Amino acid sequence: MIELYELRQFVAFAETGTLSEAAEILHLSQPALSRNMKKLEEDLGLTLFERKKNRLKLNENGNYVLEMANKLLDDADSLAAKARDFDRRNHTITLGICAPAPIWRLAPLITNIFPHMSLQTEMEQDARLLTALENNVYQLVVTHVKPDGEQYFWKECMKETLMFALPKGHRYARRKSLSFSEMNGENMLLMPDIGFWNFVTTDRMPDSRFLTQSDRFSFNELLLASSLPAFTSDLAEKYAEIPSGRVNVPISDKDSSVTYYLVCKAEKKKGFSSLFSAL
Repeated sequence: MIELYELRQFVAFAETGTLSEAAEILHLSQPALSRNMKKLEEDLGLTLFERKKNRLKLNENGNYVLEMANKLLDDADSLAAKARDFDRRNHTITLGICAPAPIWRLAPLITNIFPHMSLQTEMEQDARLLTALENNVYQLVVTHVKPDGEQYFWKECMKETLMFALPKGHRYARRKSLSFSEMNGENMLLMPDIGFWNFVTTDRMPDSRFLTQSDRFSFNELLLASSLPAFTSDLAEKYAEIPSGRVNVPISDKDSSVTYYLVCKAEKKKGFSSLFSAL
């Protein structure tokens, strides 16, 4: 039987070109390395070297075995990492989301329904989410556009409406509603990871400047201390901790309200039936 240590020593010899250098790298005596190379030849039933006076080099068989040995050792070296990755994938639910809000509802549901599974989430655009779902990068995705195709199973999971969170002294604080265009040009506070809602900052309020803060605690501290407007959601009071002292004004534009859809591949519907039933 061929041992991995024999192949490692064989590769070390091929890389150095001499038994003495290979033996030094491997912390072996040269005679021990020479014996192991002879044993490898016996195990394979092949001659791997051209032996001349004071010289040893790989023959044609040796070069061929070297190529295979490198591949085998690469596989052996990556085996543990691949095995851990396989185990992690079998004990992890991967969820791709298009915006932050869906995770507020779905994370508790998933952890309660699948208590022995961990949850991994990533934020992406809808089109990329569905492509990744098809390629098994995600097991579940949340989109804000209803998926089209028999390859998907989906169910509406929640609705969200964006709002302006205004300081009480803001000139629009008494308004019953505001449009994006009316607030365009105002400097605002913003959490940077808002998913597809980015269209608001680039398309609907292009003249505004946004002060971003990614840490939720620091962002809430800024809200308490700052006179700048910010965005909030009709879901925030139910699912997120929000500082007091602000007036939430609904946004009148139609695209400030969205419906989210939880999606899986149709073939995976049975495995997630309990989750879809809980929605």
